[in-house]
Amino acid sequence: MKKVAAVVLATAMTVPLITGCGAVTLPTDSTAETTVKELGPARAQDDFFRFVNQDRFNTSEFKYGDTTVEVAFKTDLIDEQIEKIIDDCAAGKGFAKGSEEDLIKYAYDSFSSYDFDNTPIPEDLMAIIESVDKANSVSELLDVDARIYKEYNTGGFFNIKPGVNPLNPTERVMVMDQLPGILNTSFEDIRDNQYQINNISRTGQMILATRGYDKKIAEEYANGLAKRALDLYSATNMDVVDDGMSFKFQKIMTSDEFKKVMSNIDVDKYLTGIGISKTVTKKYCVTDEGQLKAINDLFVEENLNALKTWELGMLYNKYMRYIAPHYTQFEKYVSVSYKSMHDQAIDEISQTFFKQTDPIYVERHYSPETDKALRSMCDDIKGGYRKIIKNASWLSEETRAELLRKLENIVYVTAKDMKRHDNAEYVNIYGKNYYEFCINYSKLNLKKELDKFNNQEPVSRTEMGMPMQMMNACYDPGYNNITITAAITNDPFFNVDADYYTNLGGLGAVIAHEMGHAFDSNCIVFNSKGQYAPSWIPEQDMNTLKERNEKAAKYFEEKFTIFGVYHVDGEQTLGENYADLGGIECVTSLCKTKENRIKLFESYATIWCEMSSDEAIINQIAYDVHSPSYIRVNAILASIDEFYETYDVKEGDGMYIAPEDRVSRWY
Repeated sequence: MKKVAAVVLATAMTVPLITGCGAVTLPTDSTAETTVKELGPARAQDDFFRFVNQDRFNTSEFKYGDTTVEVAFKTDLIDEQIEKIIDDCAAGKGFAKGSEEDLIKYAYDSFSSYDFDNTPIPEDLMAIIESVDKANSVSELLDVDARIYKEYNTGGFFNIKPGVNPLNPTERVMVMDQLPGILNTSFEDIRDNQYQINNISRTGQMILATRGYDKKIAEEYANGLAKRALDLYSATNMDVVDDGMSFKFQKIMTSDEFKKVMSNIDVDKYLTGIGISKTVTKKYCVTDEGQLKAINDLFVEENLNALKTWELGMLYNKYMRYIAPHYTQFEKYVSVSYKSMHDQAIDEISQTFFKQTDPIYVERHYSPETDKALRSMCDDIKGGYRKIIKNASWLSEETRAELLRKLENIVYVTAKDMKRHDNAEYVNIYGKNYYEFCINYSKLNLKKELDKFNNQEPVSRTEMGMPMQMMNACYDPGYNNITITAAITNDPFFNVDADYYTNLGGLGAVIAHEMGHAFDSNCIVFNSKGQYAPSWIPEQDMNTLKERNEKAAKYFEEKFTIFGVYHVDGEQTLGENYADLGGIECVTSLCKTKENRIKLFESYATIWCEMSSDEAIINQIAYDVHSPSYIRVNAILASIDEFYETYDVKEGDGMYIAPEDRVSRWY
């Protein structure tokens, strides 16, 4: 067994976790600093979250290093399904050239045979690294950065890319998202501990040492980058980091306005170097204008060596596995996988080539029957919202009519929309080895995105925004669509053969939550066409909405605690709490009997059955827009009148909230 795989800098390189609307927690009840109160069996009337999930909690354990235990749904199932797909492709033969199966097979074989330890650093990679060293001016370095972006897909200095105007989704614009950090030390890390800035310096010094820089010079250049990173952090709006609805901060700039801010950069030349046509580049979407100005200020000649260190860091980070084995400087700062070659290949292909495994996953694990049942349930939920909105007497007729138009305009994106790629596009990307294959694959995918922009292709509302093998669902306010992946149509969320009301309390509640985002405190400012237009809401209705928002924020902030101590931020979590509350009000309205409500409520509590470490929960409360699972179940159901009727909840019970203190999204 060879000790190969992705090699990462332990001091700086991190792997982000992708999350959707999920939140995790297991509440505990401490009576003193040194004693823990043993919790007896829970009653539905006192703690519904624990009443439904206690047996699952009792049989679940944290694995070493984990901060979360996935109790409701075992993602290992999806991992096993993807592994089976890769194994079948690797063992197969006679696949069409350029097909998903053939690409997976070639990736598996070429990765398994690539000797990362002993194969020299690829010549073209060394050449581009040397071109960074040789840059004699900021202008020359920007030319190199544009080439690296285009040929090596690092994203470049500016995190700029072709995209869609989130405030008017019929337009293709250049998007400059907020820069999250430098050399994989995030600004969140620096906020939590400013000593994290030292990671940038240490990483920079290691990289420069491999380029033959004198220790004193390497320290000077790397420290210079760390100081500039601190300047950039100081100019960064951290509210953008913490707010999942970044459209609050996004600004659309004309080309002239953008160039005026980015006065130190020849913007047209840079974009042309990437492969963007300047003739169609009319607008830019900027998430953090203050940070944008600070980025521009970095690109002056006195910062050239710090910028070169940054550029080298981006290249090293993306291609570290090909570089690290050849430099002793990384020996103490890299981790090496000791998994079997098969397991390494599975991990690699799952992460790098998910676009190829995705359509095969859908073909194997998503049936027409499932799609029919899923879309039918979506229509039922839309019907529930239709009736609720029509009966919301506190809305003016004008606002009600627009909300109903928005509701009817919501489209569903499911795995039914998944299509295989055109084999002809991929027949020439194989290369001589795994490195060349990955480079060519990356170039092709980037070119596809550039072509969409350069050709100003019409924007599709049914374009998939996430892999179908990812267990998730989401609402996009610009597209006014709901994406529901194939993976989330597994138990306990959904089973085509299960009872309807069990499914309704599971995936149905998730879909109702996502549909509810169309009307939450954040997304309601998008009109029925998906345009960001806060002024569409009449002043009287806006004032009423603000009053209801204040009461709801106070409810979630004051009525429920975690560990008996911590309170969620009612304003920070209001959008997600409203989506939960409106979603449950909607699906509950579809249940006409006590028996069906029991199935719905217990299924709802089940899908949020997850456990997290204390530290993870506290961090979630501090920064996450989602409330912990305990609150997403108990605080929501405690405001649903039908829950009281179903479980005979009375004053004095733990779940009881006085009627005048309960909140509602619609009633």
